[in-house]
Amino acid sequence: MPELNSRVRSVAVVGGGIAGLTTAYYLKKTKPDWHVTVFERHTRVGGKVRSSFRSGFTFDWGPNGFLTNVDDALALVRDLGLGEELQPASEAAKLRYLYKDGALHELPSSPQSFLWSPLLSPQAKAKAALEFVRGKPGEGEETVFEFAERHFGLEVAETLAAPGVLGITAGDARELSLDALFPKFRALEQAYGSLLKGMMRARGDRGRLTSFRKGGVQRLVDALKEELENDIALGVGVVGVAPLEPGFELALSTGVSTQVDELVLATPAFVTSELIQGFLPGAAGQLKDIEYGDVAVFGLGFNRLDVPLELDGFGFLVPRGEGVRALGVLWSSVLYPQRAPEGEVMLRAICGGTVDPEFMHLSDAEAMESVRNDLRVAMGITAEPTFFDGVKWPGGIPQYALGHGKRVSSIMTSLQKYAGLHVCGAAYNGIGVNDCVRDARRVVAAVTGEAPENPFERVPAAVIKVKEDPLYDPNHLLDEEDEFWGAEDEARVGN
Repeated sequence: MPELNSRVRSVAVVGGGIAGLTTAYYLKKTKPDWHVTVFERHTRVGGKVRSSFRSGFTFDWGPNGFLTNVDDALALVRDLGLGEELQPASEAAKLRYLYKDGALHELPSSPQSFLWSPLLSPQAKAKAALEFVRGKPGEGEETVFEFAERHFGLEVAETLAAPGVLGITAGDARELSLDALFPKFRALEQAYGSLLKGMMRARGDRGRLTSFRKGGVQRLVDALKEELENDIALGVGVVGVAPLEPGFELALSTGVSTQVDELVLATPAFVTSELIQGFLPGAAGQLKDIEYGDVAVFGLGFNRLDVPLELDGFGFLVPRGEGVRALGVLWSSVLYPQRAPEGEVMLRAICGGTVDPEFMHLSDAEAMESVRNDLRVAMGITAEPTFFDGVKWPGGIPQYALGHGKRVSSIMTSLQKYAGLHVCGAAYNGIGVNDCVRDARRVVAAVTGEAPENPFERVPAAVIKVKEDPLYDPNHLLDEEDEFWGAEDEARVGN
């Protein structure tokens, strides 16, 4: 563990996920004479940002990339010298599908495809089209479902908005805040009245899903780790925090304590809540109120000849009540063709979430059979997979319920009672990779004395997120510390 030097200003970053690593990296870059230490209770960093390399497959178990419509992650990539390693998702991945009424249907991506889509009734299409002339700003905070229904009608909200939110958050569109989760839509509504008008004006700002040619999204984590190698205390958790005058005393899982001038808690909201409960009980209670969805992610490889579909898109989402339990299935080897061996394909199934919490209690065999059944029903795949593994992320994705923005604002105000105390991560201002990088920069600005940027003035990227813990194997649940995640993986290069 790095030695903390009391003669220079010291900063402790608790949590080695993407937000914590980015915070430490930019702190070191901005203030190279400061002593920055990342405390990570696990024996590897990255949190949800993890990739594995097995049997010729490269698989992302958390986010599978970041969008390029904002510059947050891109700027970090350039800072790390990784720009030439970037790989945008293939053009074929632009098509997306929805499983409904026993078949896969292409999701409309243009006004013409919307009019011809079999997913909606003629009445629903007519009502949605009228939004162009009847759309107007709403009053007060709304759920995503309420917002979609008000603009386009109930059928569009149920058929398109609800499964779309599931694919991003694994949460219920009827419960999640439009204003906190998708502030861009609110901004477009306020500017143009009609959301359709606003979206037409903003068509060039969609960005493109991007990762790395080798190493998956974990390449970003590996590069950050290389920069911070001597500043990371792996396997050392912070189990207690006590404010001093000035600074903070940290009780470590090793049985010792240390003192720091600045403290950044880049941990999930429920962990942060426990750490500050003793001296900020109000904020701790609000942090505890931020709910999380449990998610399971599965990677499956198949011989290409055993998959009857053309596989010409991103994958498909699934509304509830369609006889398929998975929230969605990504066609990962269409996104990034080099991720699967020649003649094989790789699929990624997302299960669980707040709409199906019971999934996390299935046995390994039951979970495997559920995913296999979903692929039989939706894609006609009956063959045995050549590759099958998975990961459970208990408490994986923060859920931005109504009032989230006010809750975060109140938490931030409470933290000001103790100079030098900061929080960042997916629980606050966005759940994507871009969002976590941006939130890290906000904290770095605050720690170094610069005026912090208002995160709600920026647009969050919509990236699927999950959390941490054991893996599924065809025969047994692997321990989190299994070398599956270790440096000995075959082609080692997602708070």
